[in-house]
Amino acid sequence: MSGSPSFQAASLWAPGPAAPRLLKHEVHIWRVPLDTAEGVVQRYAKVLGPGERGRAEGCPLDQQRAHFVVAHGAVRAVLAKYTGQAAADIRLTCSPRGRPFLADQPRGRDEIDFNLTHSGGLALIALARAGRVGVDLEKIRSDIDHASMAKRFLGPGEDALIESLPEPAGRRAFYTRWTRREAYAKAADIPIPRVLDDTDSVRLPVSVGRWKLHDLPVGQDYCATVATDGPRTSMRCWTLEQK
Repeated sequence: MSGSPSFQAASLWAPGPAAPRLLKHEVHIWRVPLDTAEGVVQRYAKVLGPGERGRAEGCPLDQQRAHFVVAHGAVRAVLAKYTGQAAADIRLTCSPRGRPFLADQPRGRDEIDFNLTHSGGLALIALARAGRVGVDLEKIRSDIDHASMAKRFLGPGEDALIESLPEPAGRRAFYTRWTRREAYAKAADIPIPRVLDDTDSVRLPVSVGRWKLHDLPVGQDYCATVATDGPRTSMRCWTLEQK
């Protein structure tokens, strides 16, 4: 559709390059399987910063801790591809709301922005240059009352629409609308809004002011959205190889 970026269909979620080049009109998205070999988990644990190590140690379950380490270690591995630094040498800083940024880089047109999301056994890392990007991924759960969640968290009219849809369409519709809100909030570094300007539209990408929200093809068990501040004409989607 008009205004939608082109996905590189031939290489969608194929193994990514060792030294990717991020152009200003592109968004790069890396898919990271979180259930991986123990050696990979241990290697990623060594590159985490002190704050990340503390958060990992606070995870009550072994699997939750391993997923956290892999997701955050993978962020550093991906950023290393773009910066040329060693993963352990990458410094991150945060906004007052806790949104992470890459430190030690020039501000302005060449600045790289990134965002991480993980749910279930999967993570996504989105990157953009000269702008902001946010990404959200949610594993579709069958054990929650999605209609009640819609009434609690979505805007007027959306909850009635979702309640009217049969399974599994109603459940997917709820998760689609939720990931759009999360991705937008993460990109803009604001609280999650109850209402989006154009969330009921069938036009893609969804527009919220200057922000464009693109649904991502990640499989039947997940919903995902990436948000950018303005149109991007190409999205490159890769899988991070972990050996």
